[in-house]
Amino acid sequence: MRHLRPIAGPFASAIVPLLALACGGTPPESPISTPAASATPSAPAPAPAPAPNMTDLMPAFWAFWDAAEGKTGAERITLLKEKAIAPHRAFYEKIVKIPSDERLGQILDTLGPAVPALRRIDGEFKEQLPKGFASFLAAYPDMNASLPIYVGPSLFTSSGQSRDLDGTTIIFYGLDVIAVVLADTTNHLPDIHHEMFHAYHWQRNPEAAAAGRESFEKTRTAPMYHDLWAEGLALHAVRRLDPDAPLDLVLASKALPVEGPKVLRRVAGELRQRLDVTDLDEVGDYFFFTPKRKDLPSRIAYYVGMRLAEEVGRGRSMEELVRLQGKELREAIEAGLRRLET
Repeated sequence: MRHLRPIAGPFASAIVPLLALACGGTPPESPISTPAASATPSAPAPAPAPAPNMTDLMPAFWAFWDAAEGKTGAERITLLKEKAIAPHRAFYEKIVKIPSDERLGQILDTLGPAVPALRRIDGEFKEQLPKGFASFLAAYPDMNASLPIYVGPSLFTSSGQSRDLDGTTIIFYGLDVIAVVLADTTNHLPDIHHEMFHAYHWQRNPEAAAAGRESFEKTRTAPMYHDLWAEGLALHAVRRLDPDAPLDLVLASKALPVEGPKVLRRVAGELRQRLDVTDLDEVGDYFFFTPKRKDLPSRIAYYVGMRLAEEVGRGRSMEELVRLQGKELREAIEAGLRRLET
């Protein structure tokens, strides 16, 4: 599935909300010191991990930003479309959905103060992505190593998602969102691993892929338990891949590790009763950065989902968890939520 990371808070007016990765060799012959001596062949060097199949959206954005210095209004929006969006039009039209000129202006106004953080994060992320990709492949060697990865501005769509682009699963990382909402983050490996796991889950589980592909649609038919399971299992995987990462970094929230335990039992009960809900707005009450309900911590479903995956995972391997679907999955989720209630 995908990473539900909607954006809002003080930036709500500017941001479109959402719902929350063989080279061997034989050494030269050793010199023979005596007729009795013989060279012992060395073991082949291990094959290096393939480089991530990354499309870097940031150079086009920086070309726009430099050209737009001192520009305002329609001239600035025209430059954005020509220099940042046009070189990657398929991505922006089919994945991000280019908003109105008015919205684009709001986005740029909001992003402006965060540009220093964006420059820093751009460098950090590009440096850490190959390491994150290699460590994910080491843990999940059957992962599609040619997975397309887009890194750059998402026009405030999300900090990261799995999506479908012309029948191909892709993932993207929205560095603009990270710069505005998670500006103090310097370790990006948990986020890198999170989105890669969603793509891997889609690869291994057709039911999860089908639910994930429609999860952003107002006409979605996938029940909410798929969202809860996808996010919880991804977080469960990240905690295994990044065991030293603090929980607030894994959850991309300083509040959830503190507030989540306080409402766990209540929210587990609510979610158990709403497992089959498909309405996007109701899903948003549990997954959005800024839910309509104010009695719940934002994105509380991430914390509950993580705890749920721990419960369901008792006695099961990660392979089994990835393949869970159908009646067995729903029953496991319902039983796990009941245990969390008590």
